[in-house]
Amino acid sequence: MGLEKVIEEILAAGEEQRKRILAEATEEKKRMVAAAKVEADNQRKLREKQFQERCEMNRQQAISSAELEAKKRILQEQNAILAETKSEVLKSLSSLDATQRKRILEKLMTAASKKLPKGIVHCRKEDEGLFSAPAGFKKIADLNGVGGMLVESEDGAYRIDLTFEVLLDDVWTKNVRRIYELVFGGA
Repeated sequence: MGLEKVIEEILAAGEEQRKRILAEATEEKKRMVAAAKVEADNQRKLREKQFQERCEMNRQQAISSAELEAKKRILQEQNAILAETKSEVLKSLSSLDATQRKRILEKLMTAASKKLPKGIVHCRKEDEGLFSAPAGFKKIADLNGVGGMLVESEDGAYRIDLTFEVLLDDVWTKNVRRIYELVFGGA
């Protein structure tokens, strides 16, 4: 009977050990499942955060893109308005009455004669009789355009372009900021 008791003790010890190992394995399984759930939850939260960040970045890019497009359109419209304004100024220069044209042409001729002692004055046929060229200057009515004059040295080496178009371009370029403020009411 001693052997049976030893076998029973071994079996009982084995059963105890099996229960303990099974309990430990069950606990380890619970810990692993819990850790996996925590890891999965952390990964889900990370992906959600990354997704939200991408969504926000895409939203910001869309807003920035729309704002840029709006600014481009506004700038295009402003440039069109400025071009139209410049065209209107040129149109008003072309419709100056004879008295105003005479006064402007005489001032231009005086300014040109200070830079060139003699030469050729090109003007519009319509303006030819409105001003007199000083001694040493020959007047030729061969200029097209809105008005003004083109004065050149006798040999053609030096030219002073005093046409209304060029003068307007110069004034416009130098004062574009001020013109912008006048047309659009501020910076």
